[in-house]
Amino acid sequence: MKFIRGVLLFLIFVVISLFVLSFLAPDKQQVVKSIVINAPVKKVYAQMILLQNFNNWSVWNQSDSSIRYTTNQLPDGQVGTTVMWEGSALLAGKGKIALTGLIPEKQITHHISLLEPQKLEADSRFDLRDQNGATTVTWTFTIPSEKPWNVFNMFFNLEKEKGSDFERGLQALKLIIEKAPIRDQNAPKIITAHFPLTHYVAIKQRVLWADLSSFFTTHFHHLEHYTLKDSATASLRVGLFYKKDEKALQSDVAAAVEIPAGFQPQLQTPEERISVPAAKAIEATVKNTPALKDLAYKTLNDYAAEKQLKIKMPVIEQYNARDSTARIIYLVE
Repeated sequence: MKFIRGVLLFLIFVVISLFVLSFLAPDKQQVVKSIVINAPVKKVYAQMILLQNFNNWSVWNQSDSSIRYTTNQLPDGQVGTTVMWEGSALLAGKGKIALTGLIPEKQITHHISLLEPQKLEADSRFDLRDQNGATTVTWTFTIPSEKPWNVFNMFFNLEKEKGSDFERGLQALKLIIEKAPIRDQNAPKIITAHFPLTHYVAIKQRVLWADLSSFFTTHFHHLEHYTLKDSATASLRVGLFYKKDEKALQSDVAAAVEIPAGFQPQLQTPEERISVPAAKAIEATVKNTPALKDLAYKTLNDYAAEKQLKIKMPVIEQYNARDSTARIIYLVE
């Protein structure tokens, strides 16, 4: 009886102690780290709002080669976008991160849920501040603790145990952004696609850049009216660009029209049949003006360099007369 009474008194003492300590212990664990990135706020913000980029520089999942990501299909960079991950139970585990708030060029907030091997909820906030053309990024990571479990905060220090992870993450972010090209705010969106095997009837020549417009106008009309006998009036006109000579300001280029299915054109010199094999592709669509096309080419080149893609010839320009746009396609590997 005395033993039972002693156990009960001990349990009561433990409960009371936990209750008292819960009011003395911190109600959250928090890490705050900062770094200066040598890039304008606009560039840093554009990189950081994308959850796919968070996964590139956050150190926690980098050591897990088995990790897989899925999304909730919302456009990346939009509040509500969620990325779920699942990897090794000993490394990345299972969880999700949601983009919960944006203050343009000032603040980005996330909510992180760890589901396996242990459950944990955390809030992540990035504050961006201009510093003479550079950007100070302050990362505040908070794990709230409910009473009475917050007493464990008296024995565990997140800053001490994991602070270096946050520093390495910010260093990786700095490296990525400072190496990334600055993108014009008017730059077109880059789309990854699959280009199918396509057959063209074409006239290919070496043409001075100053003569490209007249070259295309003359030969598109010839191909459509005489070679395809107006069977392809609904087809897009296409420019196929091969070797470029910057010194002579000229290119090997073909004016081309896709051959309709089932049609067998009767070719005469200088007409030829060109088949472009199926391939992975990146593309951008812009209004068919010299300035916007130049910007599209720059954006595509920057993207290919950043992703370490090899560009294959020909570069394809599709011209849509209905809305006066040009779709520029890079075949890549």
